[in-house]
Amino acid sequence: MRYDNRYHLHLGYYENGADIECVAYKRLSEPVWDIYFDFDFYGVAPVPQENEMTLKYSGTRILSIDGEELDEQVGIQQFKEWLAANNII
Repeated sequence: MRYDNRYHLHLGYYENGADIECVAYKRLSEPVWDIYFDFDFYGVAPVPQENEMTLKYSGTRILSIDGEELDEQVGIQQFKEWLAANNII
């Protein structure tokens, strides 16, 4: 997978004393943003992912969001939902 090195976005969950972040990267060839989470950094057991991909220093791809632009609040909400669905928060 190739990403447009001009675009990335840090998304975070900071409620209830938590400080958990992920990074979104814009795919170079299509209007999709891939979201990566570093399980090791947060000491969280990896959650198996379909079509798993890992980037050095960014973690494992946990979800993708369609769109040329990524609204930060939409990304944060989807990340929060993923954290909750995987019993991380």
